[in-house]
Formats: sequence, structure tokens, C-alpha cells
Amino acid sequence: MLRDGHVTLLRPLLFNMDTLAVIRELAERQFGAEPGTVDPDLPLQDIGIDSLGYLEFLFELEDAVGVPIPPKDVTDVRTLRELASVVDRLIAEHPAPAEPRQ
Repeated sequence: MLRDGHVTLLRPLLFNMDTLAVIRELAERQFGAEPGTVDPDLPLQDIGIDSLGYLEFLFELEDAVGVPIPPKDVTDVRTLRELASVVDRLIAEHPAPAEPRQ
């Protein structure tokens, strides 16, 4: 979820959310598109995402999902749908830390 122009996702909530929807919402906000207008199957360049914009987007996405996104894992990503698949895999590989006991 985005609120007031800031990412407000909590990682545990992502396990119950659609990663692609989160990525689309983030892309729409960052690249100035109207909500619901970014086609996740278009090449990133066709959406207006250049290499510098992609790096900035990945940093913001890392903050949103709470897992590192290694450049080697996303170098060949061509669409937001492909990116969502990579992020889903990374989330599965990096389980959330246990809640502290009270």
C-alpha cells in the first residue's frame, strides 16, 4: 500500500498480498502513471523505465518488501510480471524474522 506518497508496506502483509499489484502500484506512483494503467506485460522501456529509473525503483521496492534484491537476479527482467516472479522467489527464500517474545 502507498500512502501520502510513501511506501507503507509491512513485510508480513506481503505474504497475503499480490506482489504484482504492489509492484504495479509502486511503478505507477514512481513513474507518474494513472492508477491501473501500467500493463505488467509490457517491456520496462515501453512503460518509461530507463536503467537509472529501474535502479531507483528497485531500491524503493526493496524497502517495500523488506528483502534484498540482488542486481544479478533482476538483470534479465523485461517486464513487471517477471519482476514480481523474482520478488516472490526472493521473499520465499528470505523468511521474515521471528517476532520478538514479550
